[in-house]
Amino acid sequence: MKPTRLLLAGALALAGCKPGPARLVEQAIQARGGVERLHAVQSLRLIGTMAFGPVTASLHVEFKRPGKMRMELGLPEGTLLRLFDGTAGWTSKVAGVSPVLQPMSAAELASARREADLDGPLVDSQRKGIRVALAGRGEMSTRPTEALDVVFPDGTVRRYQLDAATHEPLGWQETRDVDGRQLVEETRFTASRWVEGVLFPVGIDTTVQGATSGRHIAITSIEVNPLLDDARFRPPPATPTR
Repeated sequence: MKPTRLLLAGALALAGCKPGPARLVEQAIQARGGVERLHAVQSLRLIGTMAFGPVTASLHVEFKRPGKMRMELGLPEGTLLRLFDGTAGWTSKVAGVSPVLQPMSAAELASARREADLDGPLVDSQRKGIRVALAGRGEMSTRPTEALDVVFPDGTVRRYQLDAATHEPLGWQETRDVDGRQLVEETRFTASRWVEGVLFPVGIDTTVQGATSGRHIAITSIEVNPLLDDARFRPPPATPTR
């Protein structure tokens, strides 16, 4: 090793930090409860509401390792359903008493795969094929932040904002291609709650640049490690499919 590299390595060791984004990633994980507590969450049930424009729907979401997710939105006209069993996914486009499920598109599958990750992209990122890079300092909800650019295997890029003092995740920005247009979507965590040693966001606002209204999620109930059958993440035999 060259003398300059030796000096750099020694300085980093004395400062108690690591090159690149590794130290900031570790601090963000610790701010949520640490790797051991996050890994101890094998399944999760969230209940609350989702409001978009003048409409408010009941929200029921379940997760189970590895990478399974079930989401139900209860509307006055019926239920919208999304299922992902870790490999395949199904979604209903129209709310109804008996939702008609269709296979997810490639883009929907990529989105579901990201959403179904119980730990989030900063935990075990290398094993998941996720690249993380430092992205400088910024501000979110008037709070100074340190930013990380997170690149998923499907090419999606999110800029995660961490509180500069506590390293608690505050949200992210993502640029999405929708019908040939580049849309900037921002997600902010407006409230959080500790449950069994893990910090969960319970208020989540999402807005799209240029849109007149956004989406607000309010989580009222969090159940850690409920018993969930794998069949809940696939269409039952009697469910209509198209």
